[in-house]
Amino acid sequence: MGNNYFRFKQFTIDQAGCAMKVTTDASLFGAWVAMHAKQSQRALDIGGGTGLLSLMLAQKNETAIDVIEIEQECFDQMKQNIENSEWKQRIHCVLQDVNEFDSTHNYDIILSNPPFHQHQLKSDQLAINLARHGDELTLELLFKKVNEMIADHGEFFLLVPAYREQETESIAEKNGMHLQKKAPVKQSVYHEAFRIMYAFSKNNDSEIEKAEIIIKDKSDQYTPEFIELLRDYYLFL
Repeated sequence: MGNNYFRFKQFTIDQAGCAMKVTTDASLFGAWVAMHAKQSQRALDIGGGTGLLSLMLAQKNETAIDVIEIEQECFDQMKQNIENSEWKQRIHCVLQDVNEFDSTHNYDIILSNPPFHQHQLKSDQLAINLARHGDELTLELLFKKVNEMIADHGEFFLLVPAYREQETESIAEKNGMHLQKKAPVKQSVYHEAFRIMYAFSKNNDSEIEKAEIIIKDKSDQYTPEFIELLRDYYLFL
């Protein structure tokens, strides 16, 4: 997936200007969010990157979407991708640090595929560091900001590396966000989980939904659950 563009069934992602390209796990997360997200009035995508998650959500949900990106070149690319889509009237792009973002709205849906890694070896390229590393936007700051902006009935969807599982769930509870859905993601039946997809809410009165998702089967083919999630997006499914 290292091309300068990635074509989906209903939109194309140009990604030459973004440090982090379209990935299988991000695509899976976008499809999972779109499937589970209730129809809403307003959504927020924190760390929009190429605009992938916002476009996947817009394809399935009539919500208005604010999408925030901090890095200028990536923001310009994201805005172009959204302007080239059929949902451009519903997606509003914001160039800003989310910690400084002051919305007058409460959001029914908040989603984020944030910088993954903290206190780890960095690139000498600033854009890649912003995309990959969470030293500027820690999970603590992210959950605190989400709690301020999310509606009482809203859901916060989050993608994290599996090694941050316990940390994520602990920080969520500390900030008043309760686990609603959890989906560990495995590359294949032979691998351990490498990502976890979450949904959190301020509500704490429902049973937690748990369902593992495996991308490839024993024959190195996409599994039925992966195909079902990505069928409306990937060209060759």
